[in-house]
Amino acid sequence: MQQRPSETQIVVSDLPPSVTEADLYQLASQYGQVAYIRVLRHIDTKTSLGVAFINFIDTAAVEKARNEMNGLAFKGRIIRAMKFNKERDPEANIFVKNIHESVTYKDLESHFKSFGNILSSKISFDENGNSKKYGFVQFEKKEAAQAAIANANGSALKGSELQVAKFIPIGSRMISSNNNLYVRGFGADMTAERFHSVFSSFGEITSHVILSNRARDGTDRHFGFVCFANPENATKALETLNGKSEDGFTWYIAVHMNKKKRLAMLRQENAKKQEDWKRRNVYVRGLPLNIDEEKLRKLFAEFGEIESVRIPKVENIRYENAEMIKEFTVKGVAYILFAQPQGATRAVQGMRDKSVEEKRLYVNLWRPREEIAKAINISKMKKMQSFMFDYGMMPGPMMMPGRGRQAAKAMPGRGWAGQQPMGRGKPQAFPPQAFPAQGFPPQQGFPVQVPIPPQQVAQPLVPLNFDIKTYEVAPPEFKKRMLGEALYPVVLKSSNTKIAGKITGMLLEMDNQELFLLLTNPEGLKLKVGEAVDVLRRAWENDPESLKLIEG
Repeated sequence: MQQRPSETQIVVSDLPPSVTEADLYQLASQYGQVAYIRVLRHIDTKTSLGVAFINFIDTAAVEKARNEMNGLAFKGRIIRAMKFNKERDPEANIFVKNIHESVTYKDLESHFKSFGNILSSKISFDENGNSKKYGFVQFEKKEAAQAAIANANGSALKGSELQVAKFIPIGSRMISSNNNLYVRGFGADMTAERFHSVFSSFGEITSHVILSNRARDGTDRHFGFVCFANPENATKALETLNGKSEDGFTWYIAVHMNKKKRLAMLRQENAKKQEDWKRRNVYVRGLPLNIDEEKLRKLFAEFGEIESVRIPKVENIRYENAEMIKEFTVKGVAYILFAQPQGATRAVQGMRDKSVEEKRLYVNLWRPREEIAKAINISKMKKMQSFMFDYGMMPGPMMMPGRGRQAAKAMPGRGWAGQQPMGRGKPQAFPPQAFPAQGFPPQQGFPVQVPIPPQQVAQPLVPLNFDIKTYEVAPPEFKKRMLGEALYPVVLKSSNTKIAGKITGMLLEMDNQELFLLLTNPEGLKLKVGEAVDVLRRAWENDPESLKLIEG
């Protein structure tokens, strides 16, 4: 029975930014035959996200690699290896603290494995590699996590008494765990004595301070901090005063967090808001410049209840009698937030392609800037395809919009698992018997140099590492792979490392016989590479960042 990819895959995280697929191949191939490796990278900057997927040929290698690589010191980082599981249960995750600094990942798993199957474990370390004395264990089932909390809390591990609890995301943690509060909402007339008097009524205060700074809009911003001796008193003050209006202002009180925790919470809250806005917020473009928010609200009121209307303004500078005058002007765009998603949908359908004061409107649901940038990149890729068709060349799979599953088939220069191209495509297992003269995969991760006997000199002129006998008996898909491996170093000599993979992929769209003949004709291949470079240069003429790739 064929194995599913998830059964032969592990996810490796906490990787240093400099790690490449080749580094991971050298590490992972110690535990079994590797079929596929992909390091996740930022879509724009191409920098590593510190996470990689590794597929093996069989499940035994997966289990061994997961156990051995989890908690391994690799290139200055303690890495984490876990079994791939799309449907991970958040209720099955536990938080463990008061861990002795000598405890390893394996020690932690050995201590908790009796409660159930463990998908992953982690101990947090600082930038110097010192244990922060807390960690996490993700079980496969929540019943195992519940059993661990009930029975392992207070248990000893290397002389330390562990504290075990259910893991709670940062945005949902109990505020009672903190006695330090952040306070704002008041004005310049708030004194330290009054501030102390208000909060000391809830319990003993150990410290308090009032601060101010200049906000972006030029106004003064006043805020303060108050620390209680008892967390329960801090909770009581927060619940009583937060949102309460008095003396012309409204108290805003929240648990004080360090910058890292606060940013994490804000990112989580912003992600939730964006998902909500994508369903309820409508973007309008092409508005007359004289329309205001009240008129716009009336124009869209028939489609449903409106929460807010915003017409952005930009600062414009004009000169009158040699004097500089700053004024704010509208851009002809607006955002309309409906109370219900149905209202936004009706507005898009009802106002699409309508005109207001002879100006045709563009109306659509709002999308985050990142999604718009992704759509623009896809549009650029489509334009590149049309250029390539115009010049008689078929785009390689890695140049298709979305960089989907087929991208792996034509990317010899992007990453290798042994000799297999390393794109985002579906991993394939290449049995060793398919390449008897070479074997698979070579442990060093590069094509094996096979010497050509003297009697074969009369054969067509091909690279020394190309085994013609193996090629003749290989199935078509293996022939294409062999041709790609042989072409890439030749293409690299006539281009550079940044575009050699793309050009090789473009050439691999040709027929196998044509590719073989091209491989025996170095001058003809050099001309083909030059043609491909010209195609890329024309396709990228309006994209300076991509043009830099051609120059290397």
